[in-house]
Amino acid sequence: MSNPVLLRHLKGHRGKLTGVSFNPEGSRFVTASSDHSAIVWAVNEQVRCLRFEAHTDIINDICWSPDGRIIASASKDRSVKIWIPSMLGNCDEFRGHTSNIRSVDFDPTGKKLLTASDDKTVKLWRVTRKNFLSSFVGHTNWVRCARFSPNGKLIASCADDRTLKLFDPASGQCVHTFVDQKGAGYKVAWHPDSSLVAIALDNCRVKIYDVNIRKLIQYYRIFDGPVNALDFHPSGNYLITVSEDGVTKIIDLLEGRQIFTLTGHRGPVTAVKFSKDGKFFVTGSEDRHVMLWQANLDSESAQHSLHSTDSSCGDMNPPMAGRKFSFFDQDVSEADADDATQNKENLPDTSVLVDASKTENFKISDAVEVSD
Repeated sequence: MSNPVLLRHLKGHRGKLTGVSFNPEGSRFVTASSDHSAIVWAVNEQVRCLRFEAHTDIINDICWSPDGRIIASASKDRSVKIWIPSMLGNCDEFRGHTSNIRSVDFDPTGKKLLTASDDKTVKLWRVTRKNFLSSFVGHTNWVRCARFSPNGKLIASCADDRTLKLFDPASGQCVHTFVDQKGAGYKVAWHPDSSLVAIALDNCRVKIYDVNIRKLIQYYRIFDGPVNALDFHPSGNYLITVSEDGVTKIIDLLEGRQIFTLTGHRGPVTAVKFSKDGKFFVTGSEDRHVMLWQANLDSESAQHSLHSTDSSCGDMNPPMAGRKFSFFDQDVSEADADDATQNKENLPDTSVLVDASKTENFKISDAVEVSD
């Protein structure tokens, strides 16, 4: 395995980055910003494709449809825009939330759209007819993020009420609630096989839950600031996480440890996403810069599973390559989990440091503003 490599250092937004999404082919990606705009970038070209300016407030999240034809963006202006990423593309609008819309996500078929809002609800929409289908209720505070599982059978949502909820999209019912005693979630992400869900927390932690047995199985305290976003590698073996402390970390899930620490952004890192094939990932920051990286991670399907089985282990983050595992052999409280990892916090960081600002691709002169 080689180190991740910075391919392009880009600047085009006038505000902090809030979201990023790749098209299915991995040839383009789109970024959202607090400057009310979204920009479509080409992976292998120096020119930018398109700036989209239709929202009247901060764009909080953005998502490319599974078929690559349309993009959905969610904004503080209480609207979701559906637009075609072309110079002559049109734009449709969804309205139904009564407050700031924090996240947007397509279902695996691309026919339905999921939104989460400060009005404490998660809503489901039909894309083609632009009509509202149902609401998922139960959160008692702002809902920060809601995502479909890759198989479309569950929805995971996190909110400022310090819960991670699982909903059945067919019935609209909440099937389980994970409660955190110490932190609220900013973002959730699904493992590619839909068996695990990870949550980025405002108390500097990352947690991974097994949705089949409804248990916490991995737990990381490796940041000095709130964790703003995260994403699983398509192989399922790695998790990339970004933080308010300006650092990006890649975790090897089978070994249960961070393996790369990436620096270079001059502010909190606020967005991250792998391409569909796992060859690339993008990071975005409050410094308004976008970085396109070559991942250099194993892109083959995982031979070993992160699923919990009868075998178990009491240590929190032991080497796990070569066998299935779970971290706990019984239900534990959040306090117990903290105690179990206390000895890990004082261990030296053995991850490989990759400083983007010290590579030849990190050139401010190459980070040209996109023209209006």
